[in-house]
Amino acid sequence: MVSGLPLLLTAFLTQVIVPLARIATSYRGTQAGLSASEVLLLSSAFALLPAFLAVGMGRANDRRGAGRSVVLGAALMVVACALLALPGQWLVLLTSSVLLGLGQTFQITAMQAEIGAIRDVPHRERMIARLMLWQAVGQVAAPLLLSLVALWGESLQMGLALAVIGLSAVGLAASMAVMRGAAKAAPPALHVPLAHILSVRGLPWVIAGGSLCVAVQDLTMIYLPVVGEGRGIPPATIGLVLMLFALAQVASRGVYAWAARLAGPSWLLWCSVLGTGLATAALALPFGAGGIGAMLIVSGLCLGFAITSSVSLTMRMAPCRARATSLGLRLAINRVGQFSIPLAAGAIAAAQAGAVFALLGLALAATGLAGFVRAR
Repeated sequence: MVSGLPLLLTAFLTQVIVPLARIATSYRGTQAGLSASEVLLLSSAFALLPAFLAVGMGRANDRRGAGRSVVLGAALMVVACALLALPGQWLVLLTSSVLLGLGQTFQITAMQAEIGAIRDVPHRERMIARLMLWQAVGQVAAPLLLSLVALWGESLQMGLALAVIGLSAVGLAASMAVMRGAAKAAPPALHVPLAHILSVRGLPWVIAGGSLCVAVQDLTMIYLPVVGEGRGIPPATIGLVLMLFALAQVASRGVYAWAARLAGPSWLLWCSVLGTGLATAALALPFGAGGIGAMLIVSGLCLGFAITSSVSLTMRMAPCRARATSLGLRLAINRVGQFSIPLAAGAIAAAQAGAVFALLGLALAATGLAGFVRAR
């Protein structure tokens, strides 16, 4: 039996902790004199190991249940957050980023596997919507906390480190409650090859579109503080516009079920991918805080629909005995994007900071347009 309240609380806390810790890493790296390219390299480190391990995590959840993975992920996040309070430069930040990425991946694969184990389809769809909604609410809390810590007036880096350490300890307790109520492991089944999963009509496109959206969301959260510093926008203001970005995702995920019934999840996905791409490309223009906030609202609304549609369609289309594996594959591709895109962005940023958003946005818009044409 899936434990609804502990699961949603864990999802909420994870989405507060991870963006806040990564924003803290960006600011700490910037204050330590790291270049924009080096900060983006730290962002890539977050996704490197999960890119290789996410499919294996999914297979383990299919075979043995997901309860232990939730707790292991929470424990790794506690260690990662504690490292942010230690003195040190590059190596400490790198280790923290790697452990944070592993911990979040263990938790996401486990939570989605728990929901994928629900046999009643309407109930499963409602739980997907609730999971994504509370993750979006967590993304609102992260920049809000950033602004509060920045206004507090003490050391920004240490304040953020203490905040994520406390939250990760609460997250570990919530994860233990999820483990106690986790669904039992399914009976042993035949190994489902990845080639069989990828041969499902339309599934690779759904995974690719959703993964690009996750990469855009990730890069916006991590790279916007760097762009803000270059445009003279203070950290408290950046925190507020990122909160608008997250609030827009809360709004769209809150009405996702209605929108999916109205337009269909496939059309909703591709229209949203297209909209996200155009709004992201617009961030390359020399906007101040007001213009950035407007573009982030549009991007956030579209991202909320796109990412939720991608998860829902993956669960619908995946073989029933390999749902967690399919979700793990989706997350692995997410992590490949989160690893490779910041590396490419770092090279681009060395020439012109806004070009990162322009090129990624246009690539995403082209993907959305292609998917939209296929869905007709």
